[in-house]
Amino acid sequence: MAKKRLDSLDTFAAINDGDTILGKSASAGKYGHFPINLIFGDGYACRRWNLNLSTPVGEAVGNIDYIRNLPSLIGLGCYLVDDAHNRRKLDPSNHYKFATGDTARLDGTMGQYMWGWRTPFYISVWVEGEYLYKAASLKPIPVRENYRIPIASKGAGNAGIMDRTNDKLCSLISTDEQYRGGNNTVLTTGTASEENLSMLGYAATQMGTSTFEAKGANRGAGWGAGWYWIETVTLILFDIIMGTRNCQAAFNAAKDANGLFQGGLGAGISGFSSWAAYNANYPVVPYSAGVELADGVGVSNHAVLKADGTTAFTAPIPVFFGLKNPYGHLWVGKNRIIGKKASDGSYDFYVAKSSKTTWDYSKTEEMLFVGSLAAVAAAGWSYISRLNFQGLAGMPSECSGTASTYYADGCYRDVATSGFRSPLGSGLALRGDIDGLACFFGDFAPSTAYANLSSPLCETPDDFDPVPIIVAA
Repeated sequence: MAKKRLDSLDTFAAINDGDTILGKSASAGKYGHFPINLIFGDGYACRRWNLNLSTPVGEAVGNIDYIRNLPSLIGLGCYLVDDAHNRRKLDPSNHYKFATGDTARLDGTMGQYMWGWRTPFYISVWVEGEYLYKAASLKPIPVRENYRIPIASKGAGNAGIMDRTNDKLCSLISTDEQYRGGNNTVLTTGTASEENLSMLGYAATQMGTSTFEAKGANRGAGWGAGWYWIETVTLILFDIIMGTRNCQAAFNAAKDANGLFQGGLGAGISGFSSWAAYNANYPVVPYSAGVELADGVGVSNHAVLKADGTTAFTAPIPVFFGLKNPYGHLWVGKNRIIGKKASDGSYDFYVAKSSKTTWDYSKTEEMLFVGSLAAVAAAGWSYISRLNFQGLAGMPSECSGTASTYYADGCYRDVATSGFRSPLGSGLALRGDIDGLACFFGDFAPSTAYANLSSPLCETPDDFDPVPIIVAA
């Protein structure tokens, strides 16, 4: 390329989300291109909820532009990520292309099919007066507790795919036998179609939550499965961007007067009452379901077929900037967090101090205690009214709500007085009213395997610190 004088270059009158600027990173010690939106990082995106009201709907406060631009500021969407954590952005409107226009393959040959963000940012949750605030920003919010969120991602289908040949957890779209889902066998009973019974192209299940973590870690440093803090970040981003804690509220394609999203993403794959008879509670939809929406926000319908070709269930696939089924299909087993049952039946929650080290869920003395959940007289479901965000745990702390108030998500507590519990989230296709991003099922040990339990591949090239920072005003 021929050299040009700087004063001969064009002066642009507008800035687009994809524009970059040349500069030097002091931390990296080299030159490169920065997203232009990093230069304009003042303020923060924030919603608040009145603690005296049970409504799930939040109020936009502060910098409205920041809320509107938050997805592009942090690069929310889908990427192909290799084992060394190099990532390439997929086209926001077609995931079978890169943002550059080159062809992208989602079969694992070009990296894992992941959903996340390309830019570190900060999250802060606080109570002031009678309001609960949730905020995100490219810079720490002064005088508040801030959690630094590193560049990270999780499986774009919100479940795990197993490479049966190499014993590694994956996130990819393939019908090759090497990646057979379920328990790695063809299902032999049920009314499901041959395609579903084959489990080719479906999520892996029938492994314990801690086993998914080990299979994810087989990819190398900075890999795992179901990391709790990524799940909590997903919830907070949803609450801020969509403006409601009830993710199952009806989808509304129209924006409000400020150009902000309003409403949830619908019921998701919920209320499939014939699931057991269909395929004994194995995955209902293939990992590819919803890929046609690319980085969109909305709902895509998938026909769940019987053996005779008729439709057993029309499954609405909620998509949040490319993340498929963030709730309501399979249980999501969470790692790097553990619930330890106390002698009175309550839960004590501990989180790992790092996502880069080998994790042993039983060594709570090496973890950070982040809070408790009260015991119940009898095992059963209630509805979450308040969450504990210490260490970004995202665990329920109060359960006095309903299926349409506060978080509108279910909380299941058992009455055991000892043992470890891997928190399960998301909910499942059988019972829709308990599903959601805040859903908590506290009855499974880390080793418990089930047909409708999976855990998505997770990664970060950096690390997450569950201890917040506070910067001066």
